[in-house]
Amino acid sequence: MTKRKNTIAARFAEIRAGSGLSKRAFAESLGIHPMVAGDIELGKRDPSRDVLIRLARAYNVDITWLLTGDRIALSPGEAHFSSDYASNRSDYASNRQALSPASQNACATIPVRLISQEAAAGRGIEIDDYAESAEIQVPPSFISPYRGDRVRAVYVRGDSMTGAGLDDGDIVFFTVDERSGPGIFVVSVESALLVKRVDVDHAAQRVTLISENPQYAPRVLSGADLDRFSIEGRVLASIHRH
Repeated sequence: MTKRKNTIAARFAEIRAGSGLSKRAFAESLGIHPMVAGDIELGKRDPSRDVLIRLARAYNVDITWLLTGDRIALSPGEAHFSSDYASNRSDYASNRQALSPASQNACATIPVRLISQEAAAGRGIEIDDYAESAEIQVPPSFISPYRGDRVRAVYVRGDSMTGAGLDDGDIVFFTVDERSGPGIFVVSVESALLVKRVDVDHAAQRVTLISENPQYAPRVLSGADLDRFSIEGRVLASIHRH
């Protein structure tokens, strides 16, 4: 019973009980079938990323507590999930590594490496050379179809991507298996980590880094600048604190 209490399923049930709603009404508030909500509460399935987003927004859930059972804040304020960062999320490349249903049921959460370096502002070292990192626990469905070892997380600093819903202090999750196509990416330029939209012009041999804030002009990289540029991965989702 003690083990059951330290699961997302148990915390899902606690939120439902605290809402004062019937099981059916609670499921409807999340846009899911009551049988699906029942399976989540019994630990038979993980909540999907969309359900986590709705749960956090509708019931003002502390995301750290929901995922891990800990009430240690990642930064001051409340939090919610966002995941709308790519226009073709359903068009997965063949080399993406999906989690099997068995592996998803094997554990309530999986670890993702949280890099201590802040992205979008400030200076640091190349991402492969980071000596300092921690782990953040997330449900497999939050980063599906990727394995935890193919995803990284990093704090965002600055306001250059506010138009995309990424604010100062957010945590973004990105996959190292996606380095091209539409979407938002974590990139490194010299010794700085940035979160930007990326336009690669192979014919002109230049890369344009695009912010989601009209106060910031696009940054064009060419020539020797490209030798110090690397796309680290596509942003999949974020934890937003406000």
